[in-house]
Amino acid sequence: MLAPTVDRLYTHVYHSPVGALYLAVDRGGSVHRIGYTDFRSDDAMEENKYACGELEYQLDQYFGGRRAAFSLEVTMGGTGFQRAVWSRMRKVGFGRTMTYGVLAQKIGRRDAAQAVGNAVAANPIVIVIPCHRIVSASGGIGHYARRWLPEHAGREIKQRLLALEGAAERGPGQAFLPT
Repeated sequence: MLAPTVDRLYTHVYHSPVGALYLAVDRGGSVHRIGYTDFRSDDAMEENKYACGELEYQLDQYFGGRRAAFSLEVTMGGTGFQRAVWSRMRKVGFGRTMTYGVLAQKIGRRDAAQAVGNAVAANPIVIVIPCHRIVSASGGIGHYARRWLPEHAGREIKQRLLALEGAAERGPGQAFLPT
């Protein structure tokens, strides 16, 4: 599932505080994928730790509390709607959260909160495109990486990422920090 102009992706497994992250970048270093499960089955993918070096460096800084924003180029596939959702998610700042409904409003699709939720769930570049910062309107964390991980594991990772960023729940029935 490579972008049309990419003939090879370089991959590596990064061992993060929230578990293994499977990385893929192109020759120019643009990030194509960060996932919780191994997607590396394509013949056009090659293990190369060094090609993923800048991505790993910035992830190290993020997990070490020394980076609040990533300065990486990303290459997003997906539909136009998905790309709009993912692009807007990148604007949700470190330590902040946004509800699915507000995200729908921000992209001009006020009545599309459920479709936004589906696009968030399909995010191919976790952490760098911070889908963990999108929460339910009730103030809970909602789901995370549900397509790839058991529900309890995804929720635990999302809680850890939000705690790392200082976006902890205020209490029962109260929302996370607003955007």
